[in-house]
Amino acid sequence: MHIESPTLSPRRRAIAGLLGIYLGAFGVHRFYLGYTAIGVIQVITALALAKTTYGTIFLWGMIEGILIVLGARPFRTDAAGRELR
Repeated sequence: MHIESPTLSPRRRAIAGLLGIYLGAFGVHRFYLGYTAIGVIQVITALALAKTTYGTIFLWGMIEGILIVLGARPFRTDAAGRELR
């Protein structure tokens, strides 16, 4: 019986989380994890809505960054499905 261990991503959860907290509105953490399409959407949304939402759009990235650091289920893997270190 061969049990295969999950492949770990070369990306670190702490780095992704900090990028989300500090630069998350611009999707930097999404680009880091390989989710390019969502990253582009976050950049466009942040630029388009920053003035009309008085900066609250930046909470999107901050919340995702915190969820990454805490290891929430949707943020445990990178775009290739590899578990974050």
